[in-house]
Amino acid sequence: MKVSNPLTIVAIFAGVAETFATGALVLLPETMQAKFIDFVMFFPVLIVVTFFLILVFKPQVLYAPSDFANEEHFLHANNLKDVVAQETEKVLNEAKQKNQISGDLKALSKRVADLTVRGLEDEMDKRVLSYMLERPREAFTPRGLGHILTTSKHATFDSLMRLEKMEKVVSGMDGDIKVWQAKT
Repeated sequence: MKVSNPLTIVAIFAGVAETFATGALVLLPETMQAKFIDFVMFFPVLIVVTFFLILVFKPQVLYAPSDFANEEHFLHANNLKDVVAQETEKVLNEAKQKNQISGDLKALSKRVADLTVRGLEDEMDKRVLSYMLERPREAFTPRGLGHILTTSKHATFDSLMRLEKMEKVVSGMDGDIKVWQAKT
């Protein structure tokens, strides 16, 4: 079972904790059993309350990148692009104060953030293409290739689409399933 979502991790943790707590209950002396039963009863309540507080105040942290149809939306939901741009702007401000650069810092920091994302996409494209070139006679689905490379099927699909535009891979149909193969 692939665990790709924080909700799954919380559920597994709660289930395992309750199972072990129930098993441990019979091994405790009777004097401690009452306190332990209270803990076992209120622990799930604490988890549920914490979950709903997170859900109300920061719901985007409960989703993995693969939960989004487009992982660019994950970046927007978590403001990661903005954070990179802000941090870059701070560094550029410091450099500007030391008279090391000039120009519009907001535009420059936005450009750095975009270049960072593009760099990550290029790195992903290289990984996908490298793997496919090592196996030129095989055809891959985004899900299968994503599983092999331990990335999401959406990121793999986006990479395959970019590589297809660059004419480095070709797509075709295997029955009713679309597959990609390295162009040789």
